[in-house]
Amino acid sequence: MIGFAVGLAGDATHVASGTTRYEWDGVPTIWKSAIWFPFLVASAVLAAAWIADRQRDRLPPTKTRTRADVIPGAAAVLALYALTAALRGEPETVSVILTGTIAVLIWAWWDPSPGALITGLAAAVAGPLVEIAVVQAGAASYAGGSDGLAGVAPWLPCLYFAAGAVAARLWGALASAPRTS
Repeated sequence: MIGFAVGLAGDATHVASGTTRYEWDGVPTIWKSAIWFPFLVASAVLAAAWIADRQRDRLPPTKTRTRADVIPGAAAVLALYALTAALRGEPETVSVILTGTIAVLIWAWWDPSPGALITGLAAAVAGPLVEIAVVQAGAASYAGGSDGLAGVAPWLPCLYFAAGAVAARLWGALASAPRTS
């Protein structure tokens, strides 16, 4: 549900700014996103959270996160997502350095552990590769000036890194008991 909501809201910022455009006619949309997109993101977040949780003993978290932490973690990723929409047309160097720096700050705040780092790095590779395949299939495109990485935005790995780092501890956070005062 978290991946669905953040993916849908974040993608809405990309569609609204013209950063992303869906090309296949006749595909149902949700908030102007192709219906398959938020389900794809939700599945990826769920898989990353589950896999990272299975590695918890070998790669323990540095910070323990609880249910109360999930909303700020998701909001940090969504804010970075919205920022990437606002960066449309900005020089690639500026966009990548800015989003990369914020992504590292999100990881360091959320859980600067090797497990979250590995999950973030895996997402930084896998996410853009999937989006490159989507663009190559003709299902979507990125605006000129935002398509310098094989047809997708060069800052995309940074966004996926932050999302993967947060996803790494979502399973445990949602399984935790709520905080009591």
